[in-house]
Amino acid sequence: MATNGESARKWLEENREQITEERILQIRSNLVKKVNQMAESDNLDVSDEHQGLLEALDVMDGWLQERTVPQEIPIESSELDYSPLIQPPSEPAPQLTQEEKLRRFQNLLKSSKK
Repeated sequence: MATNGESARKWLEENREQITEERILQIRSNLVKKVNQMAESDNLDVSDEHQGLLEALDVMDGWLQERTVPQEIPIESSELDYSPLIQPPSEPAPQLTQEEKLRRFQNLLKSSKK
């Protein structure tokens, strides 16, 4: 039986439950080796076989991609948190006179120069 896309598809469907991804990769690797050998030999008589192997590789690649696509996991919707980042002060800030503000500022300047 010739290897081509149709036969590869049929084989994969028939063996879907029993075949492992590892085995598919092994078969794919063997097909790639065979395609490379044909390309190196430049034998024009096997062009149909070469084309069939390329089709089979394409089918296997598609099958492998389908198996590796993760199932969609429902994403929980997120809600924005509009609560304040800090708690409002429990006591109101003292109202200082201009003289008191200036005195405190001068003290800060003196303490930062030390």
